[in-house]
Amino acid sequence: MSQRIRLLAEVVANRIAAGEVVERPASAVKELVENSLDAGAKKIEISIERGGRSLIRVTDDGHGMGPEDALLALERHATSKIRDASDLLKIQTFGFRGEALPSIASVSRFTLRTREPEALEGTEVVIDGGKIIRAGSAGCPAGTSIEVKQLFAHVPGRRKFLRTEETEWGHIEHGVRLAALARPDVGWVLRRDGAVFWQDTARKDLEERLAAVFGRDWKESLLPMDVRDGGMHLRGYIGRPGVNRATRAEQILFVNSRPVQSGSLNAALLEGYHNALMRGRFPITVLFLEMDPSGVDVNVHPSKREVRFRQDGDVRRFVSGAVAEVLRGGSVGPLPMPTMTTNGFTPAMTLSPLAHQPAVTFPAREPLAETASGGSLDLKVESAPGIPAGWRYLGIVDHLYLVAEKDGGVVLIDQHAAHERILFEQLLRQVAQEEVHGQKLLYPVTLEFPPLQASFLKDRVEQLGKVGLGISSMGGNAFLVDALPPRIRTLAVEEFVRGVVADLETGGTGARKDRKLSEEVIAKTVCRHAIKANDRLNEAEAVRLMADLLACELPYTCPHGRPTMILLSKGELEKKFGRAG
Repeated sequence: MSQRIRLLAEVVANRIAAGEVVERPASAVKELVENSLDAGAKKIEISIERGGRSLIRVTDDGHGMGPEDALLALERHATSKIRDASDLLKIQTFGFRGEALPSIASVSRFTLRTREPEALEGTEVVIDGGKIIRAGSAGCPAGTSIEVKQLFAHVPGRRKFLRTEETEWGHIEHGVRLAALARPDVGWVLRRDGAVFWQDTARKDLEERLAAVFGRDWKESLLPMDVRDGGMHLRGYIGRPGVNRATRAEQILFVNSRPVQSGSLNAALLEGYHNALMRGRFPITVLFLEMDPSGVDVNVHPSKREVRFRQDGDVRRFVSGAVAEVLRGGSVGPLPMPTMTTNGFTPAMTLSPLAHQPAVTFPAREPLAETASGGSLDLKVESAPGIPAGWRYLGIVDHLYLVAEKDGGVVLIDQHAAHERILFEQLLRQVAQEEVHGQKLLYPVTLEFPPLQASFLKDRVEQLGKVGLGISSMGGNAFLVDALPPRIRTLAVEEFVRGVVADLETGGTGARKDRKLSEEVIAKTVCRHAIKANDRLNEAEAVRLMADLLACELPYTCPHGRPTMILLSKGELEKKFGRAG
């Protein structure tokens, strides 16, 4: 009988492992940089040629290795980071598997030079495709230098799937900047094709490193946060209301100084932002979560980027609550207003002079118009204090944007978004205090829904009632609607209710949907009821709208995350008119 199953040769096993650990040049750079950090390096130099295809060199001033350790480090599963299985539950180093160096060496021409500070001479090991070509003494500075040439030369199938040099370089640069953010106390030099691309000395704190990585204007887009609860500590910066992106590319997260990807943390951020963020948009963040290492599983994937939490619910609640607190201004004082030049971490935008544009004219004061539904516009919002000091109402543009002055700058306020925010917070307070009373319909309406939608609705009748939407099951797929939430004035009851149910059905899943249902109904309600574009306000109503908006907890976005106001500061005005400098 023939033997079908056999052990793979070590060189083949290493190349298979390399396919998991080293996906592209950036993966090799990441592993080598993490080894340098674990070795106590205070300065790391990285040289890249041709996007990492030709050369990757990482040099550090860490503690180095002796001859025996240098050879042992190139064996699979040889590591100084853990001793037994219990150490896997409290990992505090970046690396711990002992797979990176042998994996990289098996798919490249690999040279290791290292020396301990007290040693008179160092050690050099040269490997080609997993085979040791040379191992012996060599003169070299204290620390470790690793050269990786012709990455994937021995695995042509992998090499042909590499992207362009520019793309691979982009991944490398991003990874190095993440490492630099994680360790501000380390100096960095990044070279591309022989020239210094980026460098920064060791810094005292994260704020200085952020300025070095993202530029001096980074603060304009972010809010600081530093929140502790029990054994968890969340610090860093989050994008202020109105500052967001179409992807998570600028959503940077660290757990115990390790850059990570986590579905739980992503969801927690969205929960914290939920009514300050438009659907399909993502916040900008640079956040560091510090917690007991035994509560984090970093051994999920060979790349060590994905993590899981033992108490996932507790972590998620802590992060979402901390973010929401900062956005409300609970831990940072009043929030800064979105500005016309808010661009996150991208370079400042320049505006060309306008040519042949008609002058903007402000409309004359006109009396309050009737709404499309035939009734007068309802501005019966709760009484708010007067406009704060430093603010002055100027007028309205195109029956949509209120214009005000603040500290010498110009503020544009979207009257529809502003009214949404005001009504949203008022109704939310009433829901919390169980003071919402629906408006009884003179003629109740019977509606029938498709089976799946009817099943969804039956489970949420009680919650809908808490926001004033009176709806009850009549058996089968039929429902009776006998009340609408307060402030709703519409004759199209069926359209309104079906719209609410459809929006809720597509608004999320699981516990998050149930918890947000009341707020989603309120947001739907106020959106349909708030002042629309071209609804005309007189001066007294406009001033009151401003005052009520500025008294809100989160005045800078509507419940759907759109900005309610934008500031064109005095400094920006001076720049546009050539008066700065």
